[in-house]
Amino acid sequence: MVIIQLIYFNNIIYMKKLSSQIDISILEKAKILEMITNYIVKYTNSQNTCYACNIIENILVLGATNSSNLNLARNYQHEILKDVNSKFYNLLTKKLTKIKFKIIRNPII
Repeated sequence: MVIIQLIYFNNIIYMKKLSSQIDISILEKAKILEMITNYIVKYTNSQNTCYACNIIENILVLGATNSSNLNLARNYQHEILKDVNSKFYNLLTKKLTKIKFKIIRNPII
């Protein structure tokens, strides 16, 4: 994943590779969260309803745009934990033991 920042200075546009300015651990965590988000689509049956928002210690934070989508993911929380731990074992530093659920704004906007 390459992130480029456009800088406009003295009527000249410069391109700067922004990924060199961001800590690599943040980019790796974002990549893992994106992979988990794409993986849990099989539980929610829809593309944009539930998102992996963060991993704090051994807790996975899942967010959804409304409570009905959140309840759908909550019903499968044990299966999600088991599958995410087995599928992403080599990418995660710790085994996930719990899921927290949060209502979030629509991240596409």
